[in-house]
Amino acid sequence: MVSGGFLTEAVVMRGLLWSLTLSAGLAGGVAAQSPEDTTAVAQDTIERYSPPWRLSYFPYLTGGANDGPVLAARVRLFQPAEYEARYTTNASLTGDAGISARGSRYVTGQFRAPGLWKNWRLAVLASADRQVRYGYFGLGNNSTFDKDLVDDTDPFLYRVRRTRYRGVAEVTRVVRGPFMVGFQLNVEQVRFTSLPGSSVFATDVPSGELEQNDAAGRLALVYDTRDNEYNTHGGLLLEVGTQVGSGGDGYTRQYAIFRGWLPIREGTTVAARVAGSGMGGTPTLNARFTLPGWELAVPVVGGEYSHRSLDTGRMAGKGTLFANLEVRHDLLPFGDLGAVTLIAFADAGRVFERENFRLTTKDMKAGGGGGVAIRILRSTIFTFNFAGGPDGFNYSVGSSWMF
Repeated sequence: MVSGGFLTEAVVMRGLLWSLTLSAGLAGGVAAQSPEDTTAVAQDTIERYSPPWRLSYFPYLTGGANDGPVLAARVRLFQPAEYEARYTTNASLTGDAGISARGSRYVTGQFRAPGLWKNWRLAVLASADRQVRYGYFGLGNNSTFDKDLVDDTDPFLYRVRRTRYRGVAEVTRVVRGPFMVGFQLNVEQVRFTSLPGSSVFATDVPSGELEQNDAAGRLALVYDTRDNEYNTHGGLLLEVGTQVGSGGDGYTRQYAIFRGWLPIREGTTVAARVAGSGMGGTPTLNARFTLPGWELAVPVVGGEYSHRSLDTGRMAGKGTLFANLEVRHDLLPFGDLGAVTLIAFADAGRVFERENFRLTTKDMKAGGGGGVAIRILRSTIFTFNFAGGPDGFNYSVGSSWMF
């Protein structure tokens, strides 16, 4: 009797569920579904659920290229990713603007979608910036720096003003597992202008002004096994690529960037990077200063993203080779809220202008130092670097990990 009662109740409930499903189907003007179909639809709805877009905005301080503090602001519209995802947002639209007391300024708009479409990634950037203290020490690995020549009479001996307008779009397709292929299109107009007084740039460009346009396409093969993309502790990110540009009289470039992260204990990570690039033809001056990495270009050689012991723009050439090694230790970890991290690092690099690119340690300019990184939540990282090298002491501020 008891088992028969439960059976009768189950039959009634199943019939009631079927009746409700039938009524909903007729009311919506669609075919009715069985309870099994309803469950399948419910599961499919959960899989397709997209978190709501959110808006954030805040001011912040950062550093400019060989400049003082930059007062900046950011507005960001984003769709959060699943907590366990390798990236923090499925997609984001970000606007940044900043200005320094010396007149440097920038405006940047960026759309990134690493998780909006399965097996596809999209990154689009448009920016306008003016850097009034960009470095220019001449071309080639033998360019020199003599700080005694920089005085009140010639304060801009190794400086040049760079004004740049650019648009970048990159589409990436997952081939299989960690293997991806990315195509990038970069269009830019860059003008270098000498500053008052004598300068190395005015010596090389007697008119005191150089304006060059460039449109370049780049194809990259990528292997990515990082544990996450915003605060990596383990894995590899390897890429090789080729680029064709229209600037100058036209140029080609082949490059490779190998990065690796190894956790050696809780809160401590060793990170290393080796990068090399060689160009043929007659590239623009700005192409010599930029390595077109996957989803993020690297300014070379010098500065907080390639060689912290040297000024931004310290060395430029048709070829470049550099390496970085650093140890990161979370001094004050706060979980997902952030961390205060200590950094110890060593950087080395060189360029090739009138010689072919080759793997060598000869004539490398090396330096090292330490720094502090402040990570806020899972998306914002500021680094403060203190370094010594062949040109003496150098200080820089970054708005992300070096790599």
